[in-house]
Amino acid sequence: MSLKTVVYSSDKKTHFLKELKNIFKDISNSHFLAYQMAKRDIQAQYRQSYLGIFWAFAPVIINSLVWLFLNGSGVVSVQGVGIPYPLFVVIGTTLWSVFADTVQSPMVSVNAGKGIMSKINFPKEALLMAGMYKIFFNLGLKLILLVVFLIYFGVNLDINFLYFPFLLVLLLIFSFSLGLLITPIGLIYTDIAKIINTGISFLMYLTPVVYAMPKGGFFGLLFKLNPLTYLINDTRNSITNQPIESMFLNLLILIISIFISLIGLVVFRKSMPIIIEKISG
Repeated sequence: MSLKTVVYSSDKKTHFLKELKNIFKDISNSHFLAYQMAKRDIQAQYRQSYLGIFWAFAPVIINSLVWLFLNGSGVVSVQGVGIPYPLFVVIGTTLWSVFADTVQSPMVSVNAGKGIMSKINFPKEALLMAGMYKIFFNLGLKLILLVVFLIYFGVNLDINFLYFPFLLVLLLIFSFSLGLLITPIGLIYTDIAKIINTGISFLMYLTPVVYAMPKGGFFGLLFKLNPLTYLINDTRNSITNQPIESMFLNLLILIISIFISLIGLVVFRKSMPIIIEKISG
């Protein structure tokens, strides 16, 4: 390796770290703006809705009822889940809803801010933060639903519950890193959002959300290759007195997710001038 190559690589690393420092500084200075944006959107969302916060629970409830009906009617037979099937489904669909919402959050938030991005100069990372604040709000409502079901089925939490906050945060970081990485291209090409929606619906059937992981075969292999298999399973196990099975893999997913998030933040920052120019044009 030549001296010129070493110097060039060092300069790139220094520039990347400097960019990250500026990004985190802007994020730190944008909390109030992001909070106000999220507060405005949440108030508008529920003020204009007759059923109010019911819509925060609706996807989980409706999806769970569909699978409970299919299982109860014998159309789909689900066994070996280790806990009452209704509880298995409700927790699984709740966690999947968190994943789906968080993946789409960066793109949805920036799309919602298109009208002001070209008119007002502010840190665009505030839009990402506003999206996460809304995710946290909806997550709080969904956790209330989980608590109700845990109490109804008489689940007494054990020591594994201590893993639940960590695994839930890990699920959020993993989901956000994926969403952040695809946001720049998704803002330019609207087809990306449609592909994401379709892909999320399909991916649900390759994740142990509403049925247990296959023991073998081709689908068993696909489940093993899916990082969400380990995140969903262990997060659900942590609040249902089931053993945590894949902590090492979850830690590996965390490291990779943080790395992807850092790259995604830099790519997002670098691409925003181009995106704003296209929006303005």
